[in-house]
Amino acid sequence: MQKNLARKWLALALLCGSGPALAQVGLDGVPDAAGCAALVAPAPRPWPAPLEQAVGATVQAYRLQAERLVQPLATRPPTADEIRRLESLSRETSAYLGRLLGAYGWPDQPSLRAAFVSVLDDATLQFCAGQVGLKAATTPAQRADGAVLVDRGLIGLGESQRYGTVYRQMGRKLVPLDIDDAPNVETRRAEAGLPSLAAKLAEVQASLPAPGPPPGLKRPVELRPVCQRFTTPAALNTPLTVTQIDQLSDRAVLLTEQDQASRMGQPGARDMRVVDAESTAWLRNMLSKTGWPSANRTDSNLASDAWLLAQHADASTELQACILDLIGQQRSTTREEQNFAYLTDRVRLAQNQPQVYGTQVTYDDVWRKASPRMLKDPAGVNERRAKISLEPIEDYLKRFEPVLK
Repeated sequence: MQKNLARKWLALALLCGSGPALAQVGLDGVPDAAGCAALVAPAPRPWPAPLEQAVGATVQAYRLQAERLVQPLATRPPTADEIRRLESLSRETSAYLGRLLGAYGWPDQPSLRAAFVSVLDDATLQFCAGQVGLKAATTPAQRADGAVLVDRGLIGLGESQRYGTVYRQMGRKLVPLDIDDAPNVETRRAEAGLPSLAAKLAEVQASLPAPGPPPGLKRPVELRPVCQRFTTPAALNTPLTVTQIDQLSDRAVLLTEQDQASRMGQPGARDMRVVDAESTAWLRNMLSKTGWPSANRTDSNLASDAWLLAQHADASTELQACILDLIGQQRSTTREEQNFAYLTDRVRLAQNQPQVYGTQVTYDDVWRKASPRMLKDPAGVNERRAKISLEPIEDYLKRFEPVLK
């Protein structure tokens, strides 16, 4: 649990900005050797024992603060106040560690090194500390720490990683985030004394717990008129095999990545209409053959990926209405409750009815303001949102403010 919370805090902190170290030296992008030397002493000094103990205790206190802040966010997004507190803690932690790294360099004590890796979230400090750590490394553990910090720093600075040490789950497999000059990553790993990427991925994958069988449907899924043209009772209720779940998961991940790339305008992304048509065709085929992959029938990641594709299947509002009915019958997680809310609003607006939860937003370019489209009972919207662990509508709308600046 502690590692998961720390990772989540790290991800949130990276979204908050570049941090104090980047501002101190006026760096723009990835720092060079001189820039790093201004932040992390290239020739480490010995750490006095009392200082080592004090730093260990302080870092542990920062970690506990982070965990307390992140704990409520396991089932809902952060509020604006929680984001401010996370930002404040991130700045304080980075400033503290930055002073130590500037004065003493990257520590070679295993306990201190592990403590720094666990809470250091300033991308520039990560990159520079990793560079120093890699040069001074004499053990596999030290080399791994250095490479991880370099890669985290590069990703935090908006670049591709260098050694492939940062992974994501794709379906039920682990794959590295984008790697710069990927064909030569094995050469760089060998030069850094790291095992091959394929071997490391296999090792990490093997260490993960095998997925257990899904808990099963809460009750039989009814085939209602809204879905009769898309599926059958057998498809909706027949248990799925591990192979079927894996195949659905792998395809859903690829389609959601394609969906997000087209919507974010990433280089090389395909036309959004073509992408949505492909995703919609997959949803139709899945419903016909295997029914809806609710979290209690498959797993939560697959359920959310399939929902995201349905959310964007606006060219087939009948299909969206069917999927909304199926999600509504088997809501077994908070995530599914929230997905149901988002799709409810989407479907209602398509039917020219007011939305219920205020998830669909319109933008006023003149007033630079975001507001919910055609909302039912605005006075009660926050009560409805709170029941499914969504933040207040005011905080939700603030998320769109940077887009409008």
